[in-house]
Amino acid sequence: MQPLKVHMNPTKLYRYRTDAIEGGNRESHYMAVVNEVEKRPGLKVTPSVAGNDERKRLWMMMLIRRFEERTYQEYTKPGQRIGGFCHLYSGQEALAVGAAAIFQKGKDYLFNGYRDHGHSLALGMDPKPAMAELFGRTTGCSKGKGGSMHFFQAEVGNMGGHGIVGAHIPLGAGAAFACKYKKTGGVCFTFFGDGAVNQGTHNEALNLASLLKLPVIFIIENNGLAMGTQVARHSAEKDLSKRGLGYAMPTKSIDGNDVDVVISELKAAADYCRAGNGPTYICANTYRFRGHSMSDPLKYRTKEEAEKARLRDPITIYEHRLREKGVLDDATFEEMENDVAAIVNEAVQFADQSPHPDVSEMYKDILAEQYPLQK
Repeated sequence: MQPLKVHMNPTKLYRYRTDAIEGGNRESHYMAVVNEVEKRPGLKVTPSVAGNDERKRLWMMMLIRRFEERTYQEYTKPGQRIGGFCHLYSGQEALAVGAAAIFQKGKDYLFNGYRDHGHSLALGMDPKPAMAELFGRTTGCSKGKGGSMHFFQAEVGNMGGHGIVGAHIPLGAGAAFACKYKKTGGVCFTFFGDGAVNQGTHNEALNLASLLKLPVIFIIENNGLAMGTQVARHSAEKDLSKRGLGYAMPTKSIDGNDVDVVISELKAAADYCRAGNGPTYICANTYRFRGHSMSDPLKYRTKEEAEKARLRDPITIYEHRLREKGVLDDATFEEMENDVAAIVNEAVQFADQSPHPDVSEMYKDILAEQYPLQK
């Protein structure tokens, strides 16, 4: 692979940084990013016609990053309009976009923990109701009553974010059971963080899914930290893909920051499930650029660790790859940047202008059943 040409503006790589560079030379740091990308061969893929699909994936990763960083701003600035628990997805975008690339709407399901903004946007949620949910407004995807941890869009198979660590993993197995029972050919993508592997629900769900040969992909989004606790301090087995051993299912550890790798591996796993072979277990290794939640001061990380991790920014990696393939240039990238910025700005305006829920909404959507029970 040839070095990046001079036409590339190195400052572009920093538009999606979650912080400012303290000291040092931007150009030299940029070349460090390029060199890190170049020395990783990545996965050989055949580009689509004129690179349309690839550019859409890059655009979506950019949208997610812009959405999350604007969420951070709205949460922290005076006159706070977003409250409650809030967990940002910056740095992990390749996983959501990779899964969405093979997700079959109308057949498949996706269950998630509480870091759920990116997956929802990748599956097609309009940023307006997404932002409105963060603002607690009636136009939000959960009517303003769920907030950051409870994004849902059931009509596309997005079965939402869940606030209790590991509690949604059995729900993913249940949805997979429905797919098998109804013979729909669907697969359930069940995402959870590395901290969830220590929950009893994790082990119970894996065991049952394997016994019943359910079409579910268990996906650890391993960002290396269970809140603020490193994997080495909470898991006796450091290779988390091995936590799926003992349940008679394929397990694999993959690069979760390379969207092409994610697509390839998840497609193979989905094909395996759709063929009736049962579940698969994937540990996707990634890195979150922000804290666990908005109250996290990130004191457990060194500056050097954070800078090294940003050399593997999934947006930077994919942008560079598309430029090398000749399907992305400065003008197109600039247009994409402007587009996502405008969309997020409109989402914030929409959310701010939407009404708060009426007090009567407190007593609605609590249970699905109608009482007294009637057949």
